[in-house]
Amino acid sequence: MIFLLTKNPYALQYSSKGKGQPNIELFDVKIFEISKLGVNSIIFANRVERYKGYDKMYMIDALHRSKLNLIDSLKANNGLLIKNILYLDNNVRYTRSDDLALNSNSIKYDIKNKILSGDQPFELSIKNMLTKGNSFTYLMQKGIIQAQKIKTVIRMEQ
Repeated sequence: MIFLLTKNPYALQYSSKGKGQPNIELFDVKIFEISKLGVNSIIFANRVERYKGYDKMYMIDALHRSKLNLIDSLKANNGLLIKNILYLDNNVRYTRSDDLALNSNSIKYDIKNKILSGDQPFELSIKNMLTKGNSFTYLMQKGIIQAQKIKTVIRMEQ
């Protein structure tokens, strides 16, 4: 970790200031999750502020390879990482390499259990189907979406 932080283009600033100030600020961050099968995920962030017990992230772009060998992309303007839960806000967009797309203003991502959920209006599209609703839970490993109060439009080819 220290090698990566001191290597360009990474920058590190440490602060021992009072409450409300981050302990560490990281710029142009790249986080890799590596297993014996290779790189499982990469998270990019323009800036990360580390506080005691949580991290604030800005301009997030996360890529993940699923068990189904699909590539998942999760983008947001802001994020808050507390333990294994990533709370994403402002212009959140989830896409999958098979053309599934999910948009919302706020999404919670359980990193350990691979579950996306939200209690704000969302829009889900895949191929010729568009679904809008008020809340959802998406079990990423199983490919199952549960949603409430939805309206779906299916476009039929002529």
